[in-house]
Amino acid sequence: MAMREIYAKCTAFDYSYKFFYGDGYGKEFLILNLPEDDNAERLALYFTACLLSFYQQMRLWETQRAALTDFNIEKPLWVFVGNKVSDDDSDILTVVRFLADFLNHSDRTLTWITDLIADRSQIVDERTKRNIFEKRFLPLMGESAEAIFADILLRLFNVNGPQRLKLVNVKNSKGELALRVGDGAPFGLINIGDDSGFFTLAEENRDDAFDLEEDAFGGALFDTINAKDSRLNVLIGSRKFTEGWSSWRVSTMGLLNMGTGEGSQIIQLFGRGVRLKGRGFSLKRTPKAELPRGLHLDKLETLNIFGVRADYMAKFKDYLREEGITPTDEIIELDFPTRANLPAKSLKTLRLKDGYKDNQKLGFKRTYFPDLYEIPAAFIDPETKRSKIKPPHVVVDLYPRIQALSSGESRSAPKPKDDRQTGKLSTEAMRFFDWDRIFVAVQEFKLLSSWSNLRVDRERLKAFCLGDASWYTLFVPASELVIQRLDDVRRQEDILIQLLTDFTERFYQALKNAYEGQFYEVIPLSADNGSMLKLYHFEIEDTDDGNTYLQRLEILQKIVAAGNIGEAGEWNANQMVAICFDRHLYYPLFHLAATDALPFKMRPLAFDGDSEVCFVRDLEAFYRSEAGKKVIGGRSLYLLRNAATKDKGIGFATAGNFYPDFLLWLVDDVTGKQWLSFVDPKGIRNVDIDHPKLRLYREIKDVEKQLKDPNLTLNAFILSGTPFTDILNLGGKVTQADLEDRHVLFMEKGATNYLTELLNLCTTAV
Repeated sequence: MAMREIYAKCTAFDYSYKFFYGDGYGKEFLILNLPEDDNAERLALYFTACLLSFYQQMRLWETQRAALTDFNIEKPLWVFVGNKVSDDDSDILTVVRFLADFLNHSDRTLTWITDLIADRSQIVDERTKRNIFEKRFLPLMGESAEAIFADILLRLFNVNGPQRLKLVNVKNSKGELALRVGDGAPFGLINIGDDSGFFTLAEENRDDAFDLEEDAFGGALFDTINAKDSRLNVLIGSRKFTEGWSSWRVSTMGLLNMGTGEGSQIIQLFGRGVRLKGRGFSLKRTPKAELPRGLHLDKLETLNIFGVRADYMAKFKDYLREEGITPTDEIIELDFPTRANLPAKSLKTLRLKDGYKDNQKLGFKRTYFPDLYEIPAAFIDPETKRSKIKPPHVVVDLYPRIQALSSGESRSAPKPKDDRQTGKLSTEAMRFFDWDRIFVAVQEFKLLSSWSNLRVDRERLKAFCLGDASWYTLFVPASELVIQRLDDVRRQEDILIQLLTDFTERFYQALKNAYEGQFYEVIPLSADNGSMLKLYHFEIEDTDDGNTYLQRLEILQKIVAAGNIGEAGEWNANQMVAICFDRHLYYPLFHLAATDALPFKMRPLAFDGDSEVCFVRDLEAFYRSEAGKKVIGGRSLYLLRNAATKDKGIGFATAGNFYPDFLLWLVDDVTGKQWLSFVDPKGIRNVDIDHPKLRLYREIKDVEKQLKDPNLTLNAFILSGTPFTDILNLGGKVTQADLEDRHVLFMEKGATNYLTELLNLCTTAV
């Protein structure tokens, strides 16, 4: 027996983390990372949330120690690891300053604590736009921020009331500096190699945020961290903790500028935090079904990792891949090439005419001199008196961008709601704005953008800002728009400048596109045309369901590559079909019936709505029917999905920047005559009857005249998937016949009827 113990203690084996975690060992984890962000206030808010998470762990442990005894949870410890120590941009000094700011700016701290524990969205996930701390502070909910702040001082900082932070140089212990508040016991320890160099750096750069002190009598603190009666709650250092140090206490980590090149050190850091004694020293976390009620044990069996400019998430995912674990947001990528299906005879299409672009001789910059905030008369509809150009709308998001990865998160979970709040700038505050500063900022932005032809007037700018505010959407916590001091006014002024520069860019580009969009030329359509989609990109979950779809897609990929269009059209998978209509200029066109329920994402989506799918299916059936053959006659029919961007597709800036969904050709192969129609199937239940896109049928005739090609006729149609009786906003002003005169056709009539009407109008419309 003794020999067996000796061998057991001398034997090591490779227990992959895949099996370690899968077998229930170690903690759950939550990893957050704040990428590059120069906004000091957002960084302070992020640190405050980090501190509050750690405090919650401490409080749960201290108030429920007796009930937690069986689970062998050690006292929580907050570890900060930085990449730079004594540089001018020292990560260690950043942490010290944050702790000082937390204490010195209690009013701001109280506001943030109030919002965080009340689940008011202050920080949102970069991917889901959801409050990153939703339901994470439930144990604190309902308590006042003042009470929580006082308890933080007591439990974390070891003092009974607010005092200043002190950085203490412990003379008798090389490499150690202590942190304490006032005369309280040290709550934090900085353990670094060059302690004297850092102390000098802190003295030169503290900006009176904290005090300095030298202790000639105190002893070493590092070895006391694991003591049962340790009052050290925060440990700060640089990579020291990857080199042999061990503790069961680590519950929260702060990483600054870590992970870009640290390699295995990142994994060692993770290992310091996920280790857990567990019930009966099993080293296992408590299964969710066995969590005791009321203890919030899951909070204590989770490692929280907060990164700042730390590439930790990427490094950790690389590590999980090597260990055979699929991270929760891991994907398998598949590029699916389409197959071109072009006719032998060339089809005519349009492109913007050369010579009218950018700074060319007849370009916008040389021939047009618009005023900012004023739509030129040339782009006002004479009948409706409304702009033909889609009004620019600015969206600015002032929430921090946080990357999140949680071991308990599922990609197939329901799509979360957007927790961001919206607000408007105060017109009252605008009375105190420096309008000269705002005007100069917009002028400088214009000059930097080389928009010398754009005219900006100070009074028109001011009137625009004081008027209707519907031109922007501002995502911002309500607390950020509260005005209590002059600094708050200046902050709103800065936000307005950001909004105006964004609007100016959108306004200028909209006018430029409208100007250039008046000048088209006819070109032959080739396989290199932007609307000839070359491939689909799939991001597939590496799960059983995901791999099932992957296998089905790979089968179809081989069929398409072989050019078997008939066999490809018979392919299907659950909630997914591949439309392979032989008159469409490439195939397949994928249709996903329920994107949220599928274990993959696809770019680009072939269809935006059911009415588009219905149109293609209707056209395919009509083309093969006797009625269709009679209408089409001896002509050929072709269809192409139009790309929805200026660099690839065909859009009409003077029709509200409208990109119709499809290009439909009828071609007389004998005479060479072609009829090109822009077709857009859509629901129009809430349509504005005077919207410019409903007037494209008229605008397109102006383009046709300008082209001067007698063998090309242009038309535009809206195919309404909404029955006429269900359309709102008509107010009795128009009849169904009126809309049909505007080339709005109703799909409820049935494929044979509405497609016959469309094709007849194509060939007879003047």
